This record gives sequence, C-alpha cells and structure tokens, in this order.
Amino acid sequence: MKKKNRATLKKIKKKITKKKKIKKLISKRKSTKKIKKKISSEKIKKKTRNKKIPTGIPGLDKLISNGFEDGSINLVVGGEGSGKTILAMQFLMEGIRMGENILYITFEESRKEFFENMSKFGWNLEKLEKEEKFIFLEYSPEKVKMMLDEGGGALESTVYNKKIKRMVIDSISSFSLLFEEEQEKRHYILALFDIIRKWDCTTLLTLQKDPLERDEENAYSVEYHADSLILLYFVKIKNERKRFIEVVKMRGTKHSRDTYAFEIEKKGIKVRKKTKLKI
Repeated sequence: MKKKNRATLKKIKKKITKKKKIKKLISKRKSTKKIKKKISSEKIKKKTRNKKIPTGIPGLDKLISNGFEDGSINLVVGGEGSGKTILAMQFLMEGIRMGENILYITFEESRKEFFENMSKFGWNLEKLEKEEKFIFLEYSPEKVKMMLDEGGGALESTVYNKKIKRMVIDSISSFSLLFEEEQEKRHYILALFDIIRKWDCTTLLTLQKDPLERDEENAYSVEYHADSLILLYFVKIKNERKRFIEVVKMRGTKHSRDTYAFEIEKKGIKVRKKTKLKI
C-alpha cells in the first residue's frame, strides 16, 4: 500500500514538474515575442523619425543630408533683405510639388502684397489657395498668444482638418516682442514649440535678426529649442552686397559646417559654391 502511494506521489510530482516546465517555456516564448515586437516598433519609429523632407532649394539639401527631419522645427535667422521669406516659400512650394497641403502664417504682410511679391517667382498663390492646397493666414502675435492659452484653438483645427504637412511662421520676431520679461518669453516660446510638435508637421520659422549682430539673450530661447538653425548673411564686400548661408546646427543630421554663397534668381534661391570668407 505504501509502495503504491509513493508511486502515485512520484507521478503527481512528475506531472507538476512537467506543467511548470511547459508554463516556463510558454512564458519565455511570450517574452521573446514581446521583445521582438518592441524592437520592430522601435525600428519603425526610428525609420519614421529619420524620414527626410526635401527643402526644394537647389544646393541646400546636399548640405543637410537630403533635407529636414520629418516633423522637425527649423529656424532661419537673417536680417532684412537676406532672403528668409523666399527660402521659406520655396520650402512650401516643394510641398505642393509633392502633393502636400501647406500653411503660411504671417504677422506682418498683407495677403495682397504677399501674393504680388511671390508671383515674381512664378508662384500663383491665388490659384493654389482656390484649390485648397495653400492656406494663408494673417495672425497677430496677440492671436497666437491666445491660441497657446487655449491649447491650440482654431489654428490647430486648421492643421488637422486640412492635413497640413508643411508650415511656415514668418516671422517669430513679432511674437517675441510681445513679452518684456525674458522668463515669460521663454515660457511662451516653449509652449509654441510644444504645440507645433504635437501637430506633427515639418515647420520653418523665420527670425528677423542680423546674424552678425548676435543678441544671445534674446535669441537664446528660440534658437535653443529649434531642431535646426540656418543663418543667412547679407554683407557688403567691396561696395557690393552678397548673400551667404550657414547651417549652424541640425539635430540628428550630419551637415556641412562651411559657409556657402547663394543667389536669389527668377525661381528663388540657389546655393552656390563654398566660400573662404570669414564671417
């Protein structure tokens, strides 16, 4: 009787051990699947992050590894007449060429004046606006501040409803002037950047400032939070003004650290040769 009981106990123990091994094996397989799934999703995310958005500016993309990072915020700094708005518009027009919907926000220019100026480069913005491919918004800096306080407001609805892929804010300088206190300015600049990142469109901001007259205190918050920083110089050399471009930073991108000459032609900006000029 005792022998029978021992044999039964042994069988029971074997079954329990077998069940434990099976459970362990299933758990291990599930864990492996989870790890593989996680690695796979991380690879997809990495690929998405590394997608490049061409600028449409001849000669610029080769300096920045084929374009801006998808969903990035890019800052173009330059003085008056340096070509900021033209560069920004070429970036948007490339989006049109690629079948994307685009948004241009200005604090300074009227629609009529802007459309007339851009028509000189062969850009029929009125036609594109009727086709709902191009959206032009005249926004006061106060309205942008209100939009941030509301957490997006009507502007956010426009971005989502129109499926905006590229956006330009020209220029961020007027918005910065709203604030006297540096701390408040930084707070709202950061809030603006946070909300733009949420919209997941590739953005270009312009800042009216001569790069040769650096004002570190006032430019810091905008430049620091931007994913890339491009400087446009408009300098006088032997009684003639010439334009130059320099890519100072571009997160996650291998870029040229040299300064290049560029010209504004009939169809917009064209980046030329590297210059030895010390700026």
